[in-house]
Amino acid sequence: MHLIGAAQPHYIIGMALGAGLFGMFMLCEGFMVVKGKIPAGWKWAYHLAFHTYSFKWFLHNQFSGEDGGLVGDSILQSYGADDVDVTQCVVVLLVYIVVLEIGFYAVLKIFHTGHRS
Repeated sequence: MHLIGAAQPHYIIGMALGAGLFGMFMLCEGFMVVKGKIPAGWKWAYHLAFHTYSFKWFLHNQFSGEDGGLVGDSILQSYGADDVDVTQCVVVLLVYIVVLEIGFYAVLKIFHTGHRS
């Protein structure tokens, strides 16, 4: 969000754009619309959204194994998260952190160095 806010001339516009983008990603993460029912034109948003990987990790953590209770396996199957690779989710989230922070630093260094009002 701070990368989008820093890239805009006025940070409030960037925050609004970021909220819209995150809202779209939340629709495509697999909670509101299950992965199998996402239209073909929106599959890219499912894979691009970092919400997807944190949600799959959460589902796996809460509902897998004996800790999931009686209906844990059926919940995982209904969301399509019965074969979650936790290591892949962690790596994707860490890559997101590094890339977004480098992008934020680059935007600040290129567009905002020495600008005082």
